[in-house]
Amino acid sequence: MLSGGIALALSLGGCGGGGSPDGKTAVPQESSPVIVAPAPTPVPAPTPTPSPQPAGYSAPFAQPTANIASVPDCPAPPEAVVRLSLPSMYVTGDNSFSQIDATKQAEREAILKPIHRFTYGVSRYANKYVASGGADVKSGACALAWLDNWARAGAMQQMVDNETQFIRSVQLSAWAIAYAQVKNLKVQSNAPDPAIRAWLTGLANDMRSHADSLTGNTVRNNHRYWAGLAAVAVAMDVGNEGLTRWGVESARIGISQIGPDGSLPLELARKTRAAHYHLYAAAPLVMTAAIVKNTGVDLYADDGGALHRLVKFATDNVVSTDKIAAMTGTPQDMFDLDTALGQQYVAWFEFYIRAFPGRASAQAAIAKERPLVNNELGGDLTMLAASGG
Repeated sequence: MLSGGIALALSLGGCGGGGSPDGKTAVPQESSPVIVAPAPTPVPAPTPTPSPQPAGYSAPFAQPTANIASVPDCPAPPEAVVRLSLPSMYVTGDNSFSQIDATKQAEREAILKPIHRFTYGVSRYANKYVASGGADVKSGACALAWLDNWARAGAMQQMVDNETQFIRSVQLSAWAIAYAQVKNLKVQSNAPDPAIRAWLTGLANDMRSHADSLTGNTVRNNHRYWAGLAAVAVAMDVGNEGLTRWGVESARIGISQIGPDGSLPLELARKTRAAHYHLYAAAPLVMTAAIVKNTGVDLYADDGGALHRLVKFATDNVVSTDKIAAMTGTPQDMFDLDTALGQQYVAWFEFYIRAFPGRASAQAAIAKERPLVNNELGGDLTMLAASGG
């Protein structure tokens, strides 16, 4: 464990869940494969033309092109969750949202388990397809099959409150980024893409309408940034310029609040979890910046380089929490960067150091923990950032 580092007591169920299906640890690496069926032989065919999309909607990672006749048999995904209702994981009356109630957290994790399993599986399949350069069409097709299954079931269409809306926006980011990895795998018979694209778009539009109806801190804190990432990720898939504009606007709501020291006032108010929530807020902002860069938008240029300041402030806390503890007047919850769970919360940093190598002082401390995986952001971000795009 790094001296003075932070510890995240929050399980994966607490902020949407980015690790393994049990909500306790992050994604296992190649020693724990998801796929059990034999791989089909790719159909000999000319390389297909990728789906038409507006210029600038390419992903910030590789999107291999391949062609298969039909979707093969794949392990069944978890049963689709259509309606979601969750208890808060925080102690009743805790207005700082920093004190976790263990009983509520366990109940919450049980409800979220099938969603986490679905996100884990889709990201895992998509990653294997990209890592193979498009050769592993079985994995790519199973990612499409799982997304198609939930799309046709109308999954995650009934969110009962602000909290479940937030959970959905985080997971929608994951599914849209996973789909971007496999969307250029063309299935010649019963293509799943129309159903998937319509489902993702519908969820994004509903999320946007809900977010636009809100008032208070939720309009300006990390909940809005995650919704913005989900919007631009879906736009990257379907070419929706309205979602792109809304997502950029959402990111700029956060960027405009970054102080000269790199802190976010609303996240400092989280007391013992302020360091954690700065990392959690930086994640969607950095990933949004990576996606919209391909549309000609440079979010790093906003407000005198404010996003650079946030990245430095958030990642410096991984090495030492002394500064943020003094700012909040309270010691910070601890996490060990040497664990898969700790690494999950800095996985987004891969796309920052790809664009700005050597700029952040915590780069060496974080990079030595590779590979960095967060399923909410597309899975193995070390691999994806290195793949190009």
